[in-house]
Amino acid sequence: MRKAELWVSLAFFSLGVIVIADSIRLGFMWGMSGPESGFFPFYLGVGVVISSVIVFYNALTQYKKEGAGKPLMPPGAIKPILWVLIPSTAMVAITELVGLHIAAALFLAFYMRVVGKIGWATTLLVGIISPLSLYIIFDKLFLIPLPQGLWGGYLLWF
Repeated sequence: MRKAELWVSLAFFSLGVIVIADSIRLGFMWGMSGPESGFFPFYLGVGVVISSVIVFYNALTQYKKEGAGKPLMPPGAIKPILWVLIPSTAMVAITELVGLHIAAALFLAFYMRVVGKIGWATTLLVGIISPLSLYIIFDKLFLIPLPQGLWGGYLLWF
């Protein structure tokens, strides 16, 4: 576990340094009309760098004192992670084809039925009513079109 903390803190340190460098390129001082483009990202990057140094120091001292500690993931822990990761990735891919509304309906129905083991009646009601209400609220009432994908406009004709 401590090794993972060390590596993650190094990754965040690198990310913070990249943000700081780009903020300097954009300009991070106070300009004639207020803060320049890199003002807020610069200080956020500084915060990330400082936080990652603190985490690295704490993890390193714990590693030297107690050793590596518990493993990052106990045996069998990858399965619940994959039950979230694979359907979510599939939803993003399906969204490109059929749009957010239909992809959300399929995702909700799959997740409720397969992962949650919820009955068909509840699954179908939630899987249909939730995306339909999002469609009515955003697309029809607020006039904010959500992604329709390649075929979503043809599939949702109302």
